[in-house]
Amino acid sequence: MSPQHESSFNEPIPAIADDVLKLSFPAEHVLHIAMNRPKAYNAMNAAMERALNVIFDWFEREPTLYVAVLGSTQKKAWCAGQDLKEMRERRENVSNPLVEKSRNGFGGMSTRFTKKPIIGAINGFAMGGGSEMVVNLDLAVLGESATLGFPEVKRGVTVGAGGVPRLVRLVGHMRATELLLTGRPISAHEALQLGLVTRVVPDAQVDTEAVKLAQEIASNSPDSIRVLMHGIRLSGEVASVDRAFALNMNSAEWDAMWSGENLKEGLKAFAERREPKWRPSKL
Repeated sequence: MSPQHESSFNEPIPAIADDVLKLSFPAEHVLHIAMNRPKAYNAMNAAMERALNVIFDWFEREPTLYVAVLGSTQKKAWCAGQDLKEMRERRENVSNPLVEKSRNGFGGMSTRFTKKPIIGAINGFAMGGGSEMVVNLDLAVLGESATLGFPEVKRGVTVGAGGVPRLVRLVGHMRATELLLTGRPISAHEALQLGLVTRVVPDAQVDTEAVKLAQEIASNSPDSIRVLMHGIRLSGEVASVDRAFALNMNSAEWDAMWSGENLKEGLKAFAERREPKWRPSKL
């Protein structure tokens, strides 16, 4: 397959504010999206989340694109999780301290019901919300030195973008409980063993392997791809992970955590580069 020319699209490519994403078309019918906040290790701020929502929506509408690859221009990090600096500033400057609940979840991805396959090309670390994006990807190619993890418990917050029920479905109750309640890092080979990712390859080959996988898929019938993706997604949702997520997200415990002292302490300790001093829970 040859790279696709921009003039072949039915809709113009959406503009991206602040250059937070880099787009390319490495093969026919394949879109490559690279998150581009390298100095922040691709910590998710509002601008990048908006851009990802817009680009994924465009990708799903654009009939000439069959598969997307989501990578990074920062090879030390795919996504470091929530931009805690922006989050802390928001909490200090708005009357409602609750974090805005994004459409389609963290990074426009963590709760998205994808209509076409999205492949992660993951180098470096994907932590917190970054790992919540990973567990809702359709396929993932991981660099051998990459690290996943859910460290929210260490910051006084929770895994709150749909990742809990999806992780439980992928790895089972006991393994999910250990990973979520310890917040420990998950190596690339453990992630493969647990079924969190599709392939582990040398770091330098991550994007190449992800694009090859996308090309293999894109060589097939786009109608079959769409119908199969719908069936695959329904198989994962009907029981329903979204219901479990919604019940948790809309609970009194959730709201109390976001307005509580331990969240403030976790963010403050992170900013001051020290261990947090937790208070007994009032939830």
